[in-house]
Amino acid sequence: MSPATVRSHRPVDDAWMAGGACLTRADLPWIADPDQITPWDRLAMAGLCKDCPVLPACARYAHREKVTAGFWAGTHRDPDAPSILAGPRWAAQTLPGLGGLGDLGDVGGLGGAA
Repeated sequence: MSPATVRSHRPVDDAWMAGGACLTRADLPWIADPDQITPWDRLAMAGLCKDCPVLPACARYAHREKVTAGFWAGTHRDPDAPSILAGPRWAAQTLPGLGGLGDLGDVGGLGGAA
C-alpha cells in the first residue's frame, strides 16, 4: 500500500491582478455562466484580454489553480462554454441547393479558379 499524497497548500501570489485590463470594464460578465454571456460580450472580453499587460500571469494562474469558471486569459474556463468563434449554430449548417458554404466564394466567377 502506498502512502497518501499530501498536497501542500502554497500561498497564491495575486498581486498581478491589480494590473488586469478587466478591472476597467466591470460592466462585462467576467464571472457569469457561459449561457448568460452574449457573443458580443465574449468578443469584448477577449479583445480586452488580448492586449492586457498581465495576460501571461492570468493564464498561468488559471492553469495552475485549475480554474473551471469565469473568463480568464481570453477564454471562458468552463469546459462547456461556447467558443468565441463558434457563432450561432445555424451559421454552420449547409443550405440545400448551395453545395455548402465553401462554394459561395466563387459565385459569379469572382473566386478565381475556373
